[in-house]
Amino acid sequence: MVAPGSLARVYSYKDGLSNLMFLTVYKPALQKAGWDIINESNSADAVLLARYTKNGRNIWAYLHNDNEAYVIQIADVGAVDLSAGLKKSCHVALYGVLFDFNKSTLQPASDPVLQKVTDLLLKDPALKVEVQGHTDNVGGDSYNQTLSEARARAVMDWLIKHGVPAGRLTAKGYGKTKPVADNGSDEGRAKNRRVEIANLACTETQSR
Repeated sequence: MVAPGSLARVYSYKDGLSNLMFLTVYKPALQKAGWDIINESNSADAVLLARYTKNGRNIWAYLHNDNEAYVIQIADVGAVDLSAGLKKSCHVALYGVLFDFNKSTLQPASDPVLQKVTDLLLKDPALKVEVQGHTDNVGGDSYNQTLSEARARAVMDWLIKHGVPAGRLTAKGYGKTKPVADNGSDEGRAKNRRVEIANLACTETQSR
């Protein structure tokens, strides 16, 4: 889950399309258009995960072929306005911040989103934020709490390393206590596994 929403198109065909042909057609077409292939697989189904970062964009594409139909799903991470989100609701989810499975190790693909956070904080020297880690409901309370704390700290450390003063940041894990979607589906769990930033001044005002 790299964005709060995405656009999907499903195409069906009468005679089918082999996985090999699907990959042979779409992979070079994406690369020619400037997309980076992040992952591909060719087993029972064929899958391509691609990303476009030219001209300051951060767009992801998920292409899936199952020999009867294929799906193209697009998510534009750059379309998320962090400043507007903070002003509207005091906190905003950083979809596109990705970690290794069950770890707090940030993946390089997270850099564009975290750079947007850095730019936001450097542009507004008065802004202080709490970096919040959240998980889905898979696993015990203690495990999820520890993982969420570690992931929040990893994001805070990245921001500090890239120029944000440490005094303007705090990190806190909330485990699985604040879901934003139904944990009964894969998509819901993906939305719940997230990092958010919260405007501390806004949060303090609400608590008084």
